[in-house]
Order: sequence, then C-alpha cells, then structure tokens
Amino acid sequence: MNVIEFSNVSKQYKKGLFDGTVHAIVNCSFNVEQEKVTGFIGPNGAGKTTSIKMILGLAKPTSGQIRVLGKDPVNPVCRKDIAYISEQPYFYGHLTVAETLLFTARLGCRKLSDPQKSMESSLKQVGLEGHSKRKIKDLSKGTQQRCAMAQAILLNPKILVLDEPLSGLDPPGRRLFRSILRNLAEQGVTIFFSTHIVDDIELLCQNVIVLSNGKTEYQGPVDSLLQKGIKGVDITTQALPQDLKDEMLKAGYEITLIENNKTNIFVSTMTDVKGCQRRLSSSGFFCESIASRTTSLEDILYSIK
Repeated sequence: MNVIEFSNVSKQYKKGLFDGTVHAIVNCSFNVEQEKVTGFIGPNGAGKTTSIKMILGLAKPTSGQIRVLGKDPVNPVCRKDIAYISEQPYFYGHLTVAETLLFTARLGCRKLSDPQKSMESSLKQVGLEGHSKRKIKDLSKGTQQRCAMAQAILLNPKILVLDEPLSGLDPPGRRLFRSILRNLAEQGVTIFFSTHIVDDIELLCQNVIVLSNGKTEYQGPVDSLLQKGIKGVDITTQALPQDLKDEMLKAGYEITLIENNKTNIFVSTMTDVKGCQRRLSSSGFFCESIASRTTSLEDILYSIK
C-alpha cells in the first residue's frame, strides 16, 4: 500500500515580476510504500524541499495530484497523522525542553494518559533524559535536532517526514538517529527523508527516490539499484602456473598476482563465474575467497540522468 502518491505533479513559481517562471517540479510521479524507509535524494535545486512542502500541505501543486493517506494533504485531517523534522528546527527559545514537548502534544491534539511519563520516554529514546528543565536556547544544534525527534516520537505519527535529519549531528548522534528510525519503522511508522548523504540511504533505506531537475529519475528498492553497480567477481586462489594463466587470460579473465604468492582472478559480468571455478578445480586449484566488485552507491546515484 502506498501512503504518499505523486501523480504527474508539476509546481511552478513566479520569480519576481520580470524574471519569468521557475519550474521546480516537472510532471513528477512517485510512491512511498507503507511501513518502509524511503530515501529521497538529489542535488541542490532538484525539488526535494518543494516536494516535501506539498506533502505537508504547505504548498499546492500547479498541476497533477498528490495523495497522503488517501487524502489531499491540504486537508488538516490528513496532517494529524504526519510528523515533520526540518534540517534546522525552530523552537521558542525561552521554553524548557519539557514545556516544548508538552506544547507540541497540545498542538497535535494528543491526549496523553500520562503526559509526564510519555515526555520522559520520548526524551530517553533520543538520549536527552535529564535535559527536561534546560532552555531550548541553551541547546546546541545537534541537541535541538534530538529534541525535534523527541517531539515526533511523542506525536506517534503514521508517517514521519524528515528533511536532512542527520546533517547537524556528531557521529554518536547520527548512529542514535539511525537506530531510532529503524525502531520506528519496525513499529509500523513510514519513514520518508531527504538527504545528501549516500551512506544514510545504504544503511537505512529499503527504497529510494532519485530526483533531478524536478523529475523522478529512479524509484525502487535500494538493492535493485546496487545490482546495477555490480561489475563482476574477484576470486582469490594460489599462484597459477603459466599455462593455466594463459588459458584463463584467453578465456577473458583478468589475472593479477597479489601478496603472499596468491592470484586474483577478476570475472566480469560478461564472463562465466562457474566456468572459471570449473577450470580451476579441474587443474587442482580451489577458490579461497569470492567477493563482488561493485561501483559505489554514490557513483550509481549520480550517474542516473
């Protein structure tokens, strides 16, 4: 089931009185599956933030249709089940962390049976236990990001939308956020987040949507995208005699002598791995290790045009 659906969506902006029209999104279609973690990636100016604004009902498409949980996202009823975390959270600096979270619960019309317990649980999940009495203005950017995540957890949303959620965090904070997002996904929350950090896509996401110049260039499983980057297989074996080496080279395999008097045989996707193994076995040589040789996900993503 898809919880976010873009169907032939375009969005245009007027840029001043005389500068013409900006085509931010151009006939864009994609879907976000329920209870999956979906990454949203593309270069600056690709249209990611504009798309997120339309998902949240903060902007309307010029043409096409958007549905979130089956409804028009402009409908306030639809927005009740969505939580959003921006790259730079905005808070009332004079409030404490506890006051901020309880204010969020009231704004989101959440009737908590035990507000204090729910707040403490949310803070504990983001590593902010003991911070409830601190003023927001005294927190670092990374700690404010954690506070924003605690807000989202407190709201118990069906969909969590994030815009560059890990950009202001130190390495421990990044690991913590990844763990939190995985746990939320396991609990049935649909995660949709934009990022420039390719590692986050590979470590967190089941699906990815690639946006470029306002158009969808790819949508689908991350694993399928990684398959596109497989170049072949590296096989390690003992040093080969010259006649066998010549035979393997003639068959199209790449032979390299490596350390400890061993041989690396590269079997490209255009040649036969099983055939290579049979040739080695029939000559009394065995594969000591086999590993895929791949293009990095970053190179794959940015080669998509």
